[in-house]
Formats: sequence, structure tokens, C-alpha cells
Amino acid sequence: MPPAMLRRLASRTVVYALLALIALWLVGPFLWLFVTSVSYQRNLLARPLAFIPPEVTLDNYRMVVGVVRFHAEGQAAKILPSMLNSLIVATAVTVVNLVIGTTAGYAYARFRVPLKTFSLFALLFTRMLPTVVLIPAYFLLFKALGLQNTLTGLVLAYCSFTLPFTVWIMKAYFETIPTDLDKSALVDGCNRLQAYYWVVLPVSGPGLVASGAFTFMLCWNEFIVAQVLNTKLGTTTLPPVIAGMNAQINIDYSVIAASGFLAALPAVLLVLGFQKYMVQGLTAGSIKG
Repeated sequence: MPPAMLRRLASRTVVYALLALIALWLVGPFLWLFVTSVSYQRNLLARPLAFIPPEVTLDNYRMVVGVVRFHAEGQAAKILPSMLNSLIVATAVTVVNLVIGTTAGYAYARFRVPLKTFSLFALLFTRMLPTVVLIPAYFLLFKALGLQNTLTGLVLAYCSFTLPFTVWIMKAYFETIPTDLDKSALVDGCNRLQAYYWVVLPVSGPGLVASGAFTFMLCWNEFIVAQVLNTKLGTTTLPPVIAGMNAQINIDYSVIAASGFLAALPAVLLVLGFQKYMVQGLTAGSIKG
């Protein structure tokens, strides 16, 4: 084999090996979560630890859904209701972001207004603040307004730090769409709002998917705001409920893993299903010319 071909083969081998290691590093925790969720507690505590479970069981998932009774069934019974709360909150925040954030992104991309750059960076600055710094203000404000321990309050809190990213993502995407589309719609008799809804928005699928998926996953996985603002039974979301299972006297790691796998599954399926559009939407505007 010629030396040049050997060098190409060696370089490809190194690249593929590095890619395999990175993929294992990224996917490994999720795979181990699944392995833990189908294992018995006694096998997880055995030494040496078996990375391939000697026994596979679905009882942990049955415990989560309440089919099989166990010592922490009271806490496990909160999983499905809290998952529904997470779905309601994440969906509501996503819809609000797509309606308000997308419209604001279009306005920033198409219009010249005073203090446009300043207001854009002011929006981004509100998201750069650590969430834990804002929690006391959220707590006092929502308590005064009667929104503490309500899903509505949680939706408002999440919208406050997801809208800036939606505005920036959609602004960057709208800037990649030729303004000739708007002008053609205006010539055909549409006003500016009609041109936006009937002409520009239908060709903005990747940007909408990227911002919507990003918002949904952020709200679905958020922990600290929900933990502090919604402490009343029946009003909290999934992450605080799963974390509360660690407070049991006898911690069942298999059941916690099953709950975590169920919690991670919607976000994983969302990313896998819309990966192509998310990449297009998030990288829009990165290359010009």
C-alpha cells in the first residue's frame, strides 16, 4: 500500500476513533440511565458492578405508573401528574414564544427603530443574569399577585428568560430571508402584517422549529424555579418531583432512573425528530455573503 494511502487511512482511523469516543461520552450517561432503569436495586449495589445487567425488569416503570406497589409509591404517584404539568407549562411557554418572540424577531429584522441595537442587547442581558439571582424577585412578585403555586405563574417566569433567545434566533433567521418576498406581498396588496403571516412565516419553518424546540426543552428540564415557586402538591413539574425521590429513607435508584428516563425521552425524541430543522434554524445568519 502506498505511503500516502497509509497516511490517509491512519488519519481517518484517528478521526473515527475520536468521533466514537465523543459519541460514547455524550450518549453514555443516557444509556447508563436506561440500563439502571431496567435493573434490580440489588444488582446496582452489588460489587463488582456489572455494566450489563444480569437480570432485566420493567417493574421499575410499573412502580412509576402505580401498577406495582413499593415503599416510595406516594412520591412515585406524583410522577405522571407532574409530567402533565410539565407538558402544559412547556407547551404554553412555547406557544407564547412562537407568537410573541417570532413577531418581535421579524420586527427587529425588517424595521429600523430608535435604540434598536440597545434594546436587543438589553433583551439578551436579561437572560445572562443567573436564574438564582432572579428567584427572590419572582417569589415576592408572584406571592403578591397570587400567582405562587400556579402553573400560570410558572409560565410567566419561564417566558421572561426564554423570549430573549427566541427573539434573537428568529431575528437571525428572518435576516436570511430576502426582503423581496415582503416587497412582492406589499405590491400584491398585502399590508405589512399580512405579508408577515401569509408570505414570510410559511417559509420560516427551520427557525420556528429551532426556537420552539429550544424553548420546550428548556422549560421541560427546568428545576430551580419550579422548586422554589411551586411547592404545593399538584402544581409542581417533573424535575422537582424526581429530585424529591432522593429524600426517601430507602432510596430506590432503579425507580429514580426509570423516572429520569421517562422525563428525558420526550426531549430526546424531539431533538431526533427535528434535528435537521434545528441545525438550520440555529445556524441561520452565521454565514453571510
